[in-house]
Amino acid sequence: MQEQNEANYRKFIQQVADTEQVWGLSQGDIWATSSSNEYEETEVILFWSTAEGATTCASDEWADYKPEALPVAEFLENWCVGMYDDGLLVGTDWTSELQGREVDPLVVALDVVQELKHKGKEITLEQYDSLSELEEQIIDALEGDEE
Repeated sequence: MQEQNEANYRKFIQQVADTEQVWGLSQGDIWATSSSNEYEETEVILFWSTAEGATTCASDEWADYKPEALPVAEFLENWCVGMYDDGLLVGTDWTSELQGREVDPLVVALDVVQELKHKGKEITLEQYDSLSELEEQIIDALEGDEE
């Protein structure tokens, strides 16, 4: 399971960098969240690299939720940074059994930024001059956590 989650995570990062968007399940302003499978009292907001992936989880309590696309810049700047501040985790490409990797939002953001740079892509950010500046800020924040 762990290896599958890791493979799905790598695929998520690559696909998000390719399409420059992520998918969530939402019902109005409410987004699909789950309790963490790994950490007590921690919420996970779920994101997928495709609309189809999100749709496979739109059942049971999320039956009325619809796949919604987010531009990658908004995901990086608003979602990942905000989720980090709120102590939330990102669930990437979870399966219909609600299994998947739970990742620190800044780690996800860093991986996406580095994949975008690796692919030679530059996206327009609102709060940062470049992907490199965002990358620097994320690394500083992550290093601050380790101290």
